[in-house]
Amino acid sequence: MKRRFRAVSLVLALATVPVAPGQEPTRSATARGTMPPPSPPPVDPTAPPPPPPPSADPSDRLAAIEARLEALEERNRRLEQENRALRERLDASPVKPAEAPPTDGARAADPTDAGESRPGTSFSANADSPVPSYAGVTPSRPSGRIPLLGGFGQGFVFESEDEEFQLQVHIESQTDYRAFDPGGELFARDGIYAPRNRLFFGGRATRGVEYLVSINRGFGALDLLDAYLNFRRDDRLQLKVGRFMTPFNYEQFAIQNMWLIAPERSLFTTNLGLNRQLGAMLWGSLLDERLDYAVGVFDGPRNSYEDFNDSKDVMAYLNARPFQETAEGNPLRLLNLGGSFAYGAQDNAAFLPRSFRLATNASNAGTADRAAPPFLIFDDEVIERGQRTFWSAHLAYFYRSLSLLAEYNGSIQRYARTVATPESTVLPASGYSVSAGYFLTGEQVERRTVVEPLRPFRLRRGEFGPGAIELIGRYSAFDIDSGLFDAGLADRALSSNRAWVTNLGVNWYPNKFVKVYLDWQHGEFGDPVFFALPDRHALTNEMLWLRVQFYY
Repeated sequence: MKRRFRAVSLVLALATVPVAPGQEPTRSATARGTMPPPSPPPVDPTAPPPPPPPSADPSDRLAAIEARLEALEERNRRLEQENRALRERLDASPVKPAEAPPTDGARAADPTDAGESRPGTSFSANADSPVPSYAGVTPSRPSGRIPLLGGFGQGFVFESEDEEFQLQVHIESQTDYRAFDPGGELFARDGIYAPRNRLFFGGRATRGVEYLVSINRGFGALDLLDAYLNFRRDDRLQLKVGRFMTPFNYEQFAIQNMWLIAPERSLFTTNLGLNRQLGAMLWGSLLDERLDYAVGVFDGPRNSYEDFNDSKDVMAYLNARPFQETAEGNPLRLLNLGGSFAYGAQDNAAFLPRSFRLATNASNAGTADRAAPPFLIFDDEVIERGQRTFWSAHLAYFYRSLSLLAEYNGSIQRYARTVATPESTVLPASGYSVSAGYFLTGEQVERRTVVEPLRPFRLRRGEFGPGAIELIGRYSAFDIDSGLFDAGLADRALSSNRAWVTNLGVNWYPNKFVKVYLDWQHGEFGDPVFFALPDRHALTNEMLWLRVQFYY
């Protein structure tokens, strides 16, 4: 009935307009002030031919209109069936991986394709068309793509919804101002320095597989800092493979440089610490995390990217917290006791550092000599050759706002005057340090890590915050056997085999991302050391040290 009613209405409307026989009825769009109707859809070649032109008889015209309506409905049914069949074929066909390049002459239809998505690109059905396509494209998600969740905490974090994959991005930047007394052009030059600028990329590549890659630009050239995989199914037993910090001594292995009490590590660790190497290490925590351990095999040369002989070094580390499970108020609850050991054999002509300094990490760059006075400089042809043994013992104590660290290190190393020298000289060395820090603003410390101020720095009225303020002090001593002078490994007139430093200062944390060190360092030498031309020597060195550090 509805169809007949519509047809009758249409006939009555058309009957008011004179129509020539065999001509379609039309209406002037211009006279009515309206836009012309849209063009009819293209005629399907498979559709039946249209009926003959209607006669002037209204009943004949009504029958013709009904026939056309039925033909259109039949055509719509066929189109729906064809569309349904096409959708089923598309759903059943495999989706092309996102990484596969488009075939010759074809253009990627998915605007999220990494190969096509770039600024200034529009996606058109015809790649040669000068007219861009603005139609919204919502393709089905290609296989292998997983939605990411982003966030910001101590760095940027991107993670898949199922937590299988994760990428963290961190930045460390340190800028120093150092003023020396006495100072010189060659060594200990007043100036602004950048000891560390680092980018870290780490996270997970499926559960249980962690990774870290980092690059560094310090006193030397841009280089690879860390590059390792860590297989972690259980915190009690993990496997780390690649280039990373070796497990020797607490100050180097357990504390990252950003969270040290003093701006740099102690004299022994700075100059003889085994630093980063290539290797493999088993490590973890046992006994309800009361015992940390690590044991590994490494190539040997400190801060190295390659080995120079077939021998490998073995290292082991232990740290115990025997009272950790006691009541939280127990003063001994966060007492750490432990030690480490390393043994190997070297044949290393490119050892570093060749200069032992008061206040820089191990480096052979000339900038490091200007940023800190060297007290011992090896001859250019000296090589490290023979068996090498290291050992250490440490105490780390944390109670409320107090941090206290004490460590003793010892070693026996062998050096030769040149490659041609038949015998190596045995050189025992030792060093110790004691450092302490106390937060005046009440922050609690359980280990040296990120500090989040109780009242971050603010100057707004009613919201004033001082940040976190920590008073610090450190004493460090170093001694290497004086036989190195007798063997011609260094010049006694220029160097000293003993050194001591005292640090006093304050650390200010405006927020958890920024740390400012203001430090005075007093250095002493066992013998006068050369620091400036023509022949200037000194038994002491004073340094005013300001460091601004940013890490997230």
